[in-house]
Amino acid sequence: MVNLFDQQQMYEATLHAATMAVQDGFPHLSVRDILDPPHMWFDAALARQVVMHLMVREFEWPKRRVVEVEDRSREAINRALRTIDGRLENRRFENHYRSMARQARDLLSLRLSDSEAA
Repeated sequence: MVNLFDQQQMYEATLHAATMAVQDGFPHLSVRDILDPPHMWFDAALARQVVMHLMVREFEWPKRRVVEVEDRSREAINRALRTIDGRLENRRFENHYRSMARQARDLLSLRLSDSEAA
């Protein structure tokens, strides 16, 4: 159950939804690989960047909050945003990204509606 008035719980629920949607979009990667990409696993690093992009661009979490909670540098978050913004210029990637974003929103909505019902 998610307390809708607890910012930390809302952040964690959003991160979980984004991560699960991205993991579905990169089925060969585990959630652990996405959250903490092994060195030189460029696909895992890209998946992590997609999660960070979803958090900032789609769910509108402030960059400073993402930096703080994820213990990443501002530059790392800005690099993720630039990388994914650039990749979105490719139609196939954009379609795939939009599918993951839609799924993340649906997962979060489902989780929050379950919390309201309880």
